[in-house]
Amino acid sequence: MSKKKLLALVAAVIALVVFQRELLIPMAKDAAKSDLFLVESKDQGSMMTQSNEMTAFAFQHCNTHLKADLDPKTTVTLPEKALNSWSLGNYEYVVSAEAEVSHEGSAPKKHKYVCRISYQNGDDTSGAKDFANWSLDGLSKVDDEQK
Repeated sequence: MSKKKLLALVAAVIALVVFQRELLIPMAKDAAKSDLFLVESKDQGSMMTQSNEMTAFAFQHCNTHLKADLDPKTTVTLPEKALNSWSLGNYEYVVSAEAEVSHEGSAPKKHKYVCRISYQNGDDTSGAKDFANWSLDGLSKVDDEQK
């Protein structure tokens, strides 16, 4: 490698570091400090478990998704209420519950499941009963164990 190429490589690396340090990082910090990622919502998140109308709807809709996701040979008995429900804020919820699951020809076993679900209509909660206004963000499986 010639001296000129090595010098050009070192200069390019120095220029890249200076560009990143002086321009990109300050811009990223300013964007993080701004309201760019702030979502205004009446629904505030909480680290404590909650039980209210919206968490009840979230639980019902999670159960609907769970039933639709099961193998036809699997029977599930869903609980009447969740073990725990958390509001993450902005109408996003995490629900945990325990269901009795039995596979064809086996005794029922209790399985805990967790569901993350979002209400799509924001502060207009009048459509919370409608299944179409909710989207499933994640659901653990209850039928992983066969027998």
